[in-house]
Amino acid sequence: MFGYVTVYKPELKIKDYDVYKGIYCTLCKQMQKEYGFFSRFLLSYDAVFYILYKMGTADEKLKLSKSHCSFSPCKKCLNVNSDEEIFKKAAAITVILSYFKLCDNISDSKFLKKLLCKTVKPYFKYICRKARKKYPDIFNTVEKYMERQAEAERDFKGIDSAADPTGSVLGLILSDGNVNSESFKVGYFLGRTVYLLDAFDDYEKDIKSNSFNPFKNTENIIKDASFAVNISIGELADYIKKIEFYKFKDIIYNIVFEGLDYRRRKIIMKMRGEKDE
Repeated sequence: MFGYVTVYKPELKIKDYDVYKGIYCTLCKQMQKEYGFFSRFLLSYDAVFYILYKMGTADEKLKLSKSHCSFSPCKKCLNVNSDEEIFKKAAAITVILSYFKLCDNISDSKFLKKLLCKTVKPYFKYICRKARKKYPDIFNTVEKYMERQAEAERDFKGIDSAADPTGSVLGLILSDGNVNSESFKVGYFLGRTVYLLDAFDDYEKDIKSNSFNPFKNTENIIKDASFAVNISIGELADYIKKIEFYKFKDIIYNIVFEGLDYRRRKIIMKMRGEKDE
């Protein structure tokens, strides 16, 4: 996963942040249960958005309890006792996307990083095989659109076409394959935003290594990438407003309206050599 879909903590209530962390902790434990201890290092807050969205749009009562953190046994965290299937699916999505991200890194990286990725690939392949067995439709969808992503980058026709496969795969995952739903649009523009943020973040590294980047021929990287990201976030915001949330609305809105733009600003500050906010 990419790690761009996070809350902007200064604008989030403490009780909401505790729930947000609690979902992360619960998913971390689910990852270990399904795929072993080391799989937890693949976890990012991107997967938490999937759980927030799925649970938030379901009219079910939320159950919270206290439990001990697996990494820090003396530390207590919230445990979300809700629909376990959502957490199982989020764990599988994390594993499958991580495997294809690793494969992409092997294709794009130079010798040392490529060697490191190849060294850990057997483990990634093993846990991905387990996830594929449980959720073959998700694996097939990701595989199909990652192939389209590679084609879109080989036959580059513009930023929109390059961002489309990642948008489509997240749209299909979030909507359970319903391309005509509002949920598909939410997932689609979230995926586009993540792809553009990742390309923006990797711009300087990709230029130095002569790797593909959709912003490679842009005249003003900060201006043009910010414009593309903001357009995508704006579309996402329009569709998220159409969704009825029974819970977690404040957290989800914080991510969409505050968190994503904060990630954009952090990239700009890094490029300019400025300190974080």
